[in-house]
Amino acid sequence: MARSTEPAPSHLVPVALILLVWHGLLAADYVIDRFALGAPGWPALMALMPLDALWLNVTWALGVWLGLVAALFLMLRDDASVLLFFFAMAFEVALALGVFLAAPPVLMLPVPLAVILPVLVAFPLFGWLYARSLNRRGCLH
Repeated sequence: MARSTEPAPSHLVPVALILLVWHGLLAADYVIDRFALGAPGWPALMALMPLDALWLNVTWALGVWLGLVAALFLMLRDDASVLLFFFAMAFEVALALGVFLAAPPVLMLPVPLAVILPVLVAFPLFGWLYARSLNRRGCLH
């Protein structure tokens, strides 16, 4: 594979680290909740969302893990991060729509569902736009 000739911008590492930490926290939340590793009362995001249907669990898992892999690839300056962030965003959008439609009218969360869902979509959307702009400039290989 050919290496890019453009030098990496100075903001690549901080942005990639922020995306990596965000998606890493979501991945840790997924593992802790999925395998019941947390203590009772653990403030898990996955446990608070109404993920009753199998397809909601699958879209949550794909959004979380594709976002984490995309952040890792962005850190390595790999252009596959563009496509991975796009699919992570698409799965988070599907999750947000499904959870919004399946949620009871009054869902008792510490933060309203209308705040959580856009944030879940915003991070992979930002990652996709950022990686796409770097790829167009030739900074990714």
